[in-house]
Amino acid sequence: MNERPPLPQPDHDRPLHEVIEELGERLRPGGPYGEIDEWSVYDESFRRFRVWAEENGCYQPHLSPLRAGGREHDLTFDPETSSWLKFTKPSAAGYVVSFDLGQPGLRPALPLEYLERLAHQNEIFADDVSFVGIAGARNDFRIVTRQSDIPGSTASIEEIVMLMSGELGFLQLPSIFSVGYSESLAFLRDEDAVFDLRPANVVKTPGGLIIPIDSIPVRLDAASRAIFGK
Repeated sequence: MNERPPLPQPDHDRPLHEVIEELGERLRPGGPYGEIDEWSVYDESFRRFRVWAEENGCYQPHLSPLRAGGREHDLTFDPETSSWLKFTKPSAAGYVVSFDLGQPGLRPALPLEYLERLAHQNEIFADDVSFVGIAGARNDFRIVTRQSDIPGSTASIEEIVMLMSGELGFLQLPSIFSVGYSESLAFLRDEDAVFDLRPANVVKTPGGLIIPIDSIPVRLDAASRAIFGK
């Protein structure tokens, strides 16, 4: 009987900021690896990401998720490390919030945007998401990250508002600015906005702590702030 390969261990993970810095050289405009044509930016970004992963020993073709998840990720729980491996859907990098139409809206993220989003979540919520690698077929791979398991129950809308507005100093935005599922909330603080906060994405620990485990944070520029009247 074929056995599944062992799960990657945390001591081989890489901090998100290191991966973002290295990938940025390949994916950002004006980098030493050449421009990316706007009509092929999605496919070329994934191709360069895969090449980088292969060169840096971060490509694990036989690794695959064990549990179906939501619209962005599938999952594997590692009981030995009490952590979750989160796999993006094949050939996808989740979503980011765009303001191209004059209001917040979801669009498919580029790989670098996805990693920057996770790093931003680490900053705002003191999370510990790390980069594991990529997995699956070379032309249909998934981005794999690790996040610690947070035991607890689903937080309520009221508890999420209490955390964001009462403890972290965010302003709750009107529902017209929410994106994602109907119950998702959005918040603003200075140059940071956080979207897609809803009970399914926030845990209440047995000790009463309210901890977001998934969100879509955004660093705002002057134009996007103006949309909120700020």
